[in-house]
Amino acid sequence: MRKVFRFLIHVTFLIIVLLAAAATAGADVLINEIMADPARDWDGDGEYNYRDDEWIEILNTGPSIVDLSDYLLSDGESEPVWRFGFAGTLMPGATLVVYGSDSRAWEESNGQPVYGLSLNNTGDQVSLYKVEGGDTVLLEDVLFSDKTAEDDRSLGRSIMEPGKWELFDAFNPCPLNCDPAGNGCAPTPGFSNGCTTAAGDDSWGSIKRKYFEQDGEVNSE
Repeated sequence: MRKVFRFLIHVTFLIIVLLAAAATAGADVLINEIMADPARDWDGDGEYNYRDDEWIEILNTGPSIVDLSDYLLSDGESEPVWRFGFAGTLMPGATLVVYGSDSRAWEESNGQPVYGLSLNNTGDQVSLYKVEGGDTVLLEDVLFSDKTAEDDRSLGRSIMEPGKWELFDAFNPCPLNCDPAGNGCAPTPGFSNGCTTAAGDDSWGSIKRKYFEQDGEVNSE
C-alpha cells in the first residue's frame, strides 16, 4: 500500500511539473517589431516627436492569456536600464505597442531617469525580461543596425517565417545592401505583421485616429 501511495505521489508531482512547464511554454511573449527612427506621428497624439514616436511592439505567440505584470523592457546598456514595465494581460495572438511617450510616463511614475525608449539611430539592442522567483530573466535580445534605424523603417518578424526578421520599409525604401532586406511593406504597430502599402502623406497617428473613431469619439484602447 505504501509503495502504491509513493508511486501516486511521484506521478502527481510529475503531472504538476509537466503542466507548469506547458503553461510556461505556452506563455511565449516575444518582441515583434521595432521603430527606432520615427519621422511622423506614430503614437497618435496629433504631434510628431522623435522621442515620443519611437515604439516597440510585443506579441503573445502562445495559446493562453499572459499576465504582463512581471515583464520589463530594456535598451542596449551593459547593465539593464528599465525603459518600461508592463501591466495588464495580453490575449493569444495579440500585440501591444509601447511608444516613447508611454516609456517616459512610466519612467516618471517610477522614479527612473526620463529618456523614453532611447533607441539609438546608429544601431542598438532591445531586450525583454521577466521577473521569475525573485530573479530577472532575459527572454529575448533583438539587435538592429543603422540601416534599420532610418526614417520610418521598422524591424519586424517575417510575415511568412516568424523566426526571421524583415525590414518594413514602404515609407522609406531600402537599397539592395540592407540586411535584413526590405519587404516593401509598411510598419504595422498594434496589428499582426502583414503587408500594407504606404498611405501617402498621412501620418500613422492620423490614420489611427480615423480607424478608431466611433460616434465622433476616439477609442483610446
